[in-house]
Amino acid sequence: MLSKSEWNRKIAINRWSKVLRNETNKIEKNSSKYPGLKARILAYLMGDGFVSARTWKTHKHHDVSFFPDNKRMLNSFLFAFEKIYEIKPQIKKEKNYFRVRASSKPIVLDLLKHGSFHSLEWRVPLNYLKSVSERKEWLRAFYDCEAYVGQKTITIQSVNKFGLIQICSMLKEFDIQSKIYEYKRKKATWNTNFLLHITRKEDRRRFLKEIGFTHTRKQRKLEKYASVAKSG
Repeated sequence: MLSKSEWNRKIAINRWSKVLRNETNKIEKNSSKYPGLKARILAYLMGDGFVSARTWKTHKHHDVSFFPDNKRMLNSFLFAFEKIYEIKPQIKKEKNYFRVRASSKPIVLDLLKHGSFHSLEWRVPLNYLKSVSERKEWLRAFYDCEAYVGQKTITIQSVNKFGLIQICSMLKEFDIQSKIYEYKRKKATWNTNFLLHITRKEDRRRFLKEIGFTHTRKQRKLEKYASVAKSG
């Protein structure tokens, strides 16, 4: 026979299991309804965020954080996040970026179904990106986070070579040619960096037309340099 404390614990566990199941069903329903928005969230968090389930002392913490440096990019993430998960994250304005945070076990478990969000381990969630529009959403959000836009290049720098190879293949679907270069850093203990460049004029113009940026500054720079490329 169970003691009163054991009985109460069993009731609490059953109650939480029901809540988790209901939340999971809601998230899955919203993800099916808005697959492009879910793709956007995954890319933003793989680019400039982290997703963690960690134990501290006796408690398990489930946290999602995102660090956009652009207001339009922030709003893009918040819109998608609230549509899929139906909660509004906490937002704190720092000097040069925003700190966005949400604590939720159902959300973290849902995100981790799509793989790791660690800089060395993330992968493009190709099994989830079924349509062209979903792949565009993922690419646009990831480039919002990671891309440098120069006069003659759009560049992503990462320690994750395999992830960049996947992106390179995705760009080819839009007839955008890119190339990966290896960059060895000074200290042997530092991870090797890899640079994914889009350099040809026609490829940068095609990126602008097919993918583009939500990030205001990067979009304006690409529009400016693409315009120069056309007249040159």
